[in-house]
Amino acid sequence: MRNICILLAFVGMALPAQAADILVYVDKEGRVRRVPVDSVSRDTEKGFAGRVLVSGRKKSIRLEPRQIIELRRGDPDDENQWAKKLSSGLRLMRAGKFATQGTVAGAEETFVRVAYTTEEGIRGEEAQYAALPWHNMYAVFYLIETRLKMAQGGMKDKAAEGLKTVEEFKKRTRIKARKKVDWQLPAEKGSTREGKVYGWGDTRLLSEVSLLEAQLHAVAGDMGTAVSTFDELIDHIGKNDLSPDLLTRTVMAKANAEAAGQDPAKAEEVFRAAGTRLATMARRQPNEYGKSVLQRSANQALLRGADLLLESAAKSDKVTYDVPLRRYQQLQDAEGRKDRSVYVGAQAGIGTCLVETGKGADAYAALLEVVVKGGDYPKAMARSLYYLSRASELFAKEIEAGGGDGSLLRAEAERWRQDVRERFPSSEWAKKTQ
Repeated sequence: MRNICILLAFVGMALPAQAADILVYVDKEGRVRRVPVDSVSRDTEKGFAGRVLVSGRKKSIRLEPRQIIELRRGDPDDENQWAKKLSSGLRLMRAGKFATQGTVAGAEETFVRVAYTTEEGIRGEEAQYAALPWHNMYAVFYLIETRLKMAQGGMKDKAAEGLKTVEEFKKRTRIKARKKVDWQLPAEKGSTREGKVYGWGDTRLLSEVSLLEAQLHAVAGDMGTAVSTFDELIDHIGKNDLSPDLLTRTVMAKANAEAAGQDPAKAEEVFRAAGTRLATMARRQPNEYGKSVLQRSANQALLRGADLLLESAAKSDKVTYDVPLRRYQQLQDAEGRKDRSVYVGAQAGIGTCLVETGKGADAYAALLEVVVKGGDYPKAMARSLYYLSRASELFAKEIEAGGGDGSLLRAEAERWRQDVRERFPSSEWAKKTQ
């Protein structure tokens, strides 16, 4: 089952939504559903209510908070100009075009324009020109997300700006939905001007903002505040029976923050602890979907830890490849029995260790299994193709040392290198073949 891990929310009042806005949720039978949204009347931590389109017909729907996986707003085909701008900002953000370049607005400026408008349009044209509270709300949320990405990319001053925007989001959440209030709006060259903005009331999006807030504190170097914010959110999710997807992302984001800057061996301990915690949480989930989401994430955390041990062996003479090799084998024999992604990832790691220790024939057999059976796992596949090229050359040497002909394997090695360049051109493994 695909683990879609973005939990978003909406204002507590009925407003029109676009057909392109897709609601992803888990039904009572544990199946993941994707449906276009027609309208939303409530989307808070108390629950979701609205209308969706099923086979072209409108259908009312009510969901518990933990059932919502994803709901993002912003449609390029919407007649409303502000919905179009949200979509444009999202496209820029996903393309990594955060800052304005000359006269071309980046994601940050685009979201600022939407976040502070209360334009109503002239009578009869409201549908095209009027700004609604949810336009403001999503723009502020996306603005926080954009500033986090900018800070993670090296623009450290954006962490402080992002945290200020977090506080603004919280304040506007405490204002009754659709109410206009006086506000200091951003102006040119860092100045401000007086104006009005919408409040949007209670929203489940607030928990998503808390997750971004914790990450912003981490990027800013305030790990004490970051960890306490992560932990408060984890407790909040549990007490309010919120989405297991949000819980998973919070635990993993905390692990990433704590592991950042640590040597690989220490970082492995962080991810092993995160995996153990997620596995414990999985057993406490009330349904199979929640158990599955958390257990799969637990497994991926453990696999990430093993990858860090491999990285440690590559960087240090004090750590041998026997350490990550044993860990990959343990994961394959335990978690890998039920989770195919762990089995394939561990197999790729085993093959890598065998190559690095000069065992050509064994490495070739291990990596070839990934290439043949691991097509659904691109990360493991890319690594395996690169190391299979090296394993082919090692295997050829072993054959030639015994008096055989290794020419076919040497030719095969070049084909594997070409394969990784063609299938994964932007990967680190493709770059290693240059």
